[in-house]
Amino acid sequence: MSTHLNKAEIEAFHRRGYHTPLRVLSAKEAVAIRQKLEAINTQFGRADVASPLTDAHLIYRWAWDVIHDPRIVDPVTDLLGPDVLLWSLNWFIKEPLDGTFVTYHQDATYWGLEPHDVVTAWVALSDAGRTTGPMKFVPKSHRGPVWDHTDTFEDQNLLSRGQAIEQDISDDDTVLAPLKVGEMSLHHVRLIHGSEPNLTHDRRIGMVLRYCATRVKQTKLRDTAVLVHGLDAYDHFDLLPAPEIDAGDEERQRQKDALQRMQRALHSKDYK
Repeated sequence: MSTHLNKAEIEAFHRRGYHTPLRVLSAKEAVAIRQKLEAINTQFGRADVASPLTDAHLIYRWAWDVIHDPRIVDPVTDLLGPDVLLWSLNWFIKEPLDGTFVTYHQDATYWGLEPHDVVTAWVALSDAGRTTGPMKFVPKSHRGPVWDHTDTFEDQNLLSRGQAIEQDISDDDTVLAPLKVGEMSLHHVRLIHGSEPNLTHDRRIGMVLRYCATRVKQTKLRDTAVLVHGLDAYDHFDLLPAPEIDAGDEERQRQKDALQRMQRALHSKDYK
């Protein structure tokens, strides 16, 4: 199954700042990944879930295989070119009826990645229908300015600082992006987006992969990444290898170092 984007789809992405939906996994495959995710939930407990799951590709071979899956990577190369890095892998999970949400924001404001040749792939591992709190995009906002954000630190905000864009966003200006299990959306790093609470009785689970062209540089520090396609002629990142032993000592140490660097980049103002 080819997931390459055609010319019209590529042009629409650059015009709107997003592409959705795109079938990349069968429902059975998505459920299998969800089961691996939830096995880690059970093993470590949800309070500690960020550590073993963030950048899980550095410690689990199954996650390494996912970030390299051609069905996910091929459409990314259509947008960024043939030489592509995976900067980070994360998860946005809304528990049933838990009230969590994501304020409108732009990732480019605080990620530190420039130029902005960066695309987020959001893969639904559970239903992300209209009542689950799917993402809402502000079309064409990636072509406007990078806005300042306010750190709200709201308890139920899934963003690390509860960051919210300092601009009024009307629902009339947004597009809802529901996804079925195994479908993916792609959006530009400058695109304004957010989401509402999950009103269903199942978890809403998104696997979030942040890809960038190899010409992109982390402006805040020497960061890490994984080469997923093509060649890296720039050496802007320390490229990390595949895990040889699931959750092995060396693998965990590499993941710990990668997470520490990412945290310093994302929260750079806390380290001044």
